[in-house]
Amino acid sequence: MKEYRYFTTMSKERCDEYKKNFEHGDVTHGHPVRLENENVENWYPKTFAEKVDNILLHLNSRIRHMGEYVKLPKEEMISCLFVDRYDYKDGNHKKRTDDAIQAQMNYMIKFLVDRNYILSPQSWNGGENDRPITLSPEGYARVDAIQKNTANGKNVLVAMKFGDDTKKLREMIRQGIMSAGYVAIFIDEVEHNDFITPELLKYIRDSKFVVVDLSHQNNGAYFEEGYAMGLGKPVIQLCKKDVRLHFDIAQKNTIIWETEEEIPERLKNRIIATID
Repeated sequence: MKEYRYFTTMSKERCDEYKKNFEHGDVTHGHPVRLENENVENWYPKTFAEKVDNILLHLNSRIRHMGEYVKLPKEEMISCLFVDRYDYKDGNHKKRTDDAIQAQMNYMIKFLVDRNYILSPQSWNGGENDRPITLSPEGYARVDAIQKNTANGKNVLVAMKFGDDTKKLREMIRQGIMSAGYVAIFIDEVEHNDFITPELLKYIRDSKFVVVDLSHQNNGAYFEEGYAMGLGKPVIQLCKKDVRLHFDIAQKNTIIWETEEEIPERLKNRIIATID
């Protein structure tokens, strides 16, 4: 059975309901992974340049071979180009017309073509929404520069024990990272097609820094911290009081916590002081 995972801002109760249904064979609503509003706000590009970078990265992930053209489905194209579907006023939203949505798509495509980031024929047999697109050499050069500087971005890999007994700890760590302006990445929340270890190592390589909680003597967390340190990544270490750390890292400055509630503020302050 395929695992239809997707990110959503639906309520926690609704996500838990759909997830439980999915685990019992009812895949009608898929397997939702809940995002807090703060997650979306931290991820969503705040400038035009950031939108352009994300568009090029997505196109790069969809184009299998250089020079190959792709035709994105309408819904994917709208999302890829960061088109505003709604007008918001006084807490209400009204859907924009199809012409207004199409105008935004055309504007962004024209910009990318004019900057020579993408190649797309002026005319083709088909509708406006199945326009063939490929990256130009300049587009690939921009993608290379973006990927090279990924460590300057906002992603932060969190290494810790995952389970029902660490759910509260997970959310407190997430809160501390988000309040400092970064995005917490938990590998069990990430959609991927590869074996877990290569995907995990990729996220460590792409993270600006790594947060590790060693309260449960988790061998995986020790491994991930060692890999990050080997890459020269800053590592912020947490551990519950009275838990004995391995002697190799016992001398490292560690956030020692007694209750999960104290983690967000202390982690935020450590990030601001040592990373920013």
